Amino acid sequence: MIQGMGRRLRLAIDPADRPAPEVPPPSRPSELLGPLVDFVAYADDCTLSGLIRLPAGRLTDLLNGRDEWQLVDVMAESFDGASLVEIKEVAIPRDDIVVVHATGPRGNNEDRHRTNLHPVTMQAGRLRIRGYLHARPGLDPLVVIARSRQMVPLPDASIEYDHHGFRERRRVGTIVVNRDRIDVIARAAEHEIDLPDLILSTAI
Repeated sequence: MIQGMGRRLRLAIDPADRPAPEVPPPSRPSELLGPLVDFVAYADDCTLSGLIRLPAGRLTDLLNGRDEWQLVDVMAESFDGASLVEIKEVAIPRDDIVVVHATGPRGNNEDRHRTNLHPVTMQAGRLRIRGYLHARPGLDPLVVIARSRQMVPLPDASIEYDHHGFRERRRVGTIVVNRDRIDVIARAAEHEIDLPDLILSTAI
């Protein structure tokens, strides 16, 4: 993905080379409102950090509601540290992203239903993910996620991957996982989820 970000960089930071397009008035002005919130995500080969505008509600709703997300002040860094790309503004397809850190408000309490939390582990490319899945009482969480929207929240989560020659495991709170990018998902025991942060050298 980061190579594609490099191609988008030239389009994003050099608008003076082309005439400014006429921008029609938005059909839904409310989409342009709302604060800019931190955006941290993981793709196949890099981490992304920047800002995204959150009009209303939860970040999960925004991520599920659009096939492409508009980010500003973005930095993309490859997992091996060999590539670093900075972009003022860029549109990122949802299918390119594996995991997003959840930020912003938690949503309306009245819209929530009573659920149980089920510990699970996931493998998504080079990312190892641990956390909890929400499921209503009596429902199989693995069936629930298969039928859920594409971006699925996972509280009390940690992410493990190779970064700059080190194996890192970081507890990151609630994350939102792209269900379509999960390679393997399995039930886990509580002790498999409640693991401390870890940094180990992977150099031989």
